[in-house]
Amino acid sequence: MATSRTGTARWKLLRTTALRSAQDSGLTHCPCAGPCRHHAGRPCGVPLDYEQGRTPSSAEPDHITPHARGGRDELANIRVVCRRCNQARGGRSLRASTPAAPATTTTLVDW
Repeated sequence: MATSRTGTARWKLLRTTALRSAQDSGLTHCPCAGPCRHHAGRPCGVPLDYEQGRTPSSAEPDHITPHARGGRDELANIRVVCRRCNQARGGRSLRASTPAAPATTTTLVDW
């Protein structure tokens, strides 16, 4: 039986590293901005929950360029968003789904 890519030890380590790095850098609210279905183009900004998994506000690693579109499983291609934004985006690329925002409202996380 085939194993899920997200069930591998490599992905689990990358996931843990991304979450820890985001938390250590002070990321407390979802940085997702764009036409996600649940917030109609407004910035999300929901407080991220790093402790409880599988809730709408759970912090989840998200591929900037989806794996299905050639994105790689590496820190440079991962950002942390809330579960709701992650699921609403699906396989859409961040570049295609997020309008250009002024630099003053963009949250940059340097990993």
